[in-house]
Order: sequence, then structure tokens, then C-alpha cells
Amino acid sequence: MARPAIGFYWTLPVPWAGFTSLSADPEEAAGQSRTIRYQREVIRRYAKENGFELVAEHVFLEIEPDRVSDQMQATLVSLRTLMRAKGAALLVVDFAREHGQRRNYHLKELAREASLAVEEIEAGPLMIAGKLFDPARHFSNWRARQYAWSDNKAERVAAALARAHELQAKGHGLAAIAERLNTEGLRSATGKPWTPDSLRKALKAN
Repeated sequence: MARPAIGFYWTLPVPWAGFTSLSADPEEAAGQSRTIRYQREVIRRYAKENGFELVAEHVFLEIEPDRVSDQMQATLVSLRTLMRAKGAALLVVDFAREHGQRRNYHLKELAREASLAVEEIEAGPLMIAGKLFDPARHFSNWRARQYAWSDNKAERVAAALARAHELQAKGHGLAAIAERLNTEGLRSATGKPWTPDSLRKALKAN
């Protein structure tokens, strides 16, 4: 008889790539994030090969990876309730075991405190839809792009504000300018879309 389990797939926001939100639907989330898609595939295969039946799948975007966010706590409380109701284990991909990537100490700690049965699955290269996904290489490339994006922050902001001043001179208001900057790919210092308020503050500080 198959053992019930819940698949838990999580990732971090990538503001510089415009990735700041994630659908709660696992299917849609897998289309938005390669990391989520990888975890879903790993866990589904693991469940099939090890006598588990996935009774639910949950996706999560951790906005505060350096601390326990309220969202993570609420998520684990919800999962604990569901796990107890279903008598299910929680299946998660452990990126840190072999590659030292994407550690989520807080997930483990909160799971332990909540007495959740967590089964960690080793991350490794996997063929998905005819393409190889190697998490170690993926996160290494991600870090390189992150560093490059951070190093060029001053130039990006200067270009965005120069464009904002140009549009102001033509009589455009802050809302219209913010929309134009976002459309043209001229993001804020954090990589998030401009809002009239954030643009006003940036122009004032410049």
C-alpha cells in the first residue's frame, strides 16, 4: 500500500530577472521557475519509485532566506495540519547535501519543532523534457549573474533616472514615467518595477 506524502517545492525571488512572485498552483509555478520544475520532477519520480502517493503538492517563494519569515511559519503550520490529517510525510529536495546550494536551515528547524516527518531527497543532474538540468551548474551560473547585476547597479539606476528626467521634461507625470521605465526594461536598484513613489524618492535623492 502506497504511503501518503506531500511534495514541497520552494525557491527564492530573483528581482534582477523580474521574478518576484510565484503562482500557488504547482503546474503554473513549474512553468515560472526551472528550480520548482526540477524539484517537482525529482519528487514525483522519487515518490513513484519508493512507494509514496502524492496527496498534495505545495510551492513556496521564500522572500526572507536569511531569517524565518512569517510566510514560512504560516506555511509550515498549514502543512503540519494537512500532514496530520492525511498521515503524510513531507518530501523535499536537499540541494545542500552534495552541492552546498540553497540551504534552508529554517525549514528543517521549523519542521523539527512542529514534529513533521520530513524525507530529504538528494539533488543531482536530471533529464527533464529532453534537457539536462544540473542544479550545481544552474546555481553557479545564477550566482555569477547575480554578482554581475549587483556590480552594474549604479549604471542601471543612472540610465533609468536619466530617462526619467527626459520624460519629465516632456511633461509626463510620475505614474506614466514609472510605467514607461518598466516597459523599457529600466528597473529600479533592487530590480523591482518602478512605482510612482519609488521613482519620486529616487529622483529626489539623485
